[in-house]
Formats: sequence, structure tokens, C-alpha cells
Amino acid sequence: MPPSGGGTPWDRRGQIGFVAALFETTKDVLATPAEFFRRMPVTGGIGGPLLYALILGYLGVVISALYDTVFRTVMGDPFAGWGRRGELERILPLLEGGSSFLFQLILGPFLILFVTFVASGIYHLVLLLLGGANRGFEATFRVVCFGQAADVLVLIPFCGSLVAVVYYVVVAIIGLAEAHGTSRGTAAAAVLLPILLACCCCLAALAAGVGMVGGLAGMLGHGR
Repeated sequence: MPPSGGGTPWDRRGQIGFVAALFETTKDVLATPAEFFRRMPVTGGIGGPLLYALILGYLGVVISALYDTVFRTVMGDPFAGWGRRGELERILPLLEGGSSFLFQLILGPFLILFVTFVASGIYHLVLLLLGGANRGFEATFRVVCFGQAADVLVLIPFCGSLVAVVYYVVVAIIGLAEAHGTSRGTAAAAVLLPILLACCCCLAALAAGVGMVGGLAGMLGHGR
């Protein structure tokens, strides 16, 4: 249960109404994240926050899928002309967009669940290693769930997804700092270090792939 003097609009959805709580919570997270996470209960169960994450996360999936479908339909595939003729060439982008849209709608909730738990676990582990996990895993999990408020920013045409990711990182840093009573620097490390590590792994894999292709090309050249 939320503390008597605090809590969030989402904790009071039974009193103020579901839609109002959803709107107010999202507005507070985006506009005043420090204040929101400062009064956010760090215990009380994961069901409520997870429901919020599923709703906002799925909204982001639906909007992104719609934009992608419209873009495919209007712009088409840059390789659409290869091997296609007549009416098939005209309707194939629409069919491909529709199947991709349906695929994302079906898998969306499962992906959101997976990412929410994995991200929470990684952030909390880094906080533990840095000595910044002053409260339990649930505090971290709640921050990750309510951070999904940033998904509404995918509504911005063209750059919405990028804006949403950047703002989510900002919200997560502020939220972890407030929820665990730790410094912003420690919270930033918990969020950014896994991203940096993932980027390094991708670059290493890319370099290895380029090296393998270069080596193969050299062997083929010597064999002539």
C-alpha cells in the first residue's frame, strides 16, 4: 500500500478512476520525474506497476507498428522492384506491412514483460555492485515500469522512437536515484554501463565479422 502522505496517481486509480490515473501518472513521470519517484512507494507489490508498464509499453508498440506500416505502404521497399511485376508490386508493401503489424501486436506484451524484468535485473545488479542499491529489487522494478511513460513520445513523427529512448534513459536515472536514495552519478552508471557494454559487444562482433570477411577475401585472392 502507498504511504499515507504520498503515493502516485496510479496508486489511487480506485479513487480517481483508471483513465485519470493513467493520464496523471504519465504526465507526472514526464513533467516532474524527480518529484514523482520521490513519492513513489518502493514496496507494495509489482502487479500494479507492471500493469502500467504493459499498457504504456503496448501503446508504444502499437504506435510504432502503425507508423512502420504507413511508411512501408507509402514509401515502399527500396528493393521492391527486384523480381516483382504488375499488381503484386503495388500491393506487396501493404501485405508486408500488415503482417509485420500483426506480428508486433501479438508478440508485443511478451516482449514488454521480458524487457521489463531483464532491464530491472541488470540495473539492480549494477546498483548492487556500485553500492547504490539502498532498497530492494522492487524499487528498481517500479522505476523501470513507470519509466515506460516515455513510450507516449513515439507519437512524435519520424524521431519519436529516438526521443522516447533518450527520455526513458533520463527518467530511469532520476527514478533510480530517488527510489534508492543514491547519487545521480551512481544511477547514471547503472543505466548507461549496460548500454555501453552492449555497444562494445556489437562493435566487437562487427569488427570480428569484417575481419573474417577480409581474411576470406584474402584467401580467395591468393588462391587465384
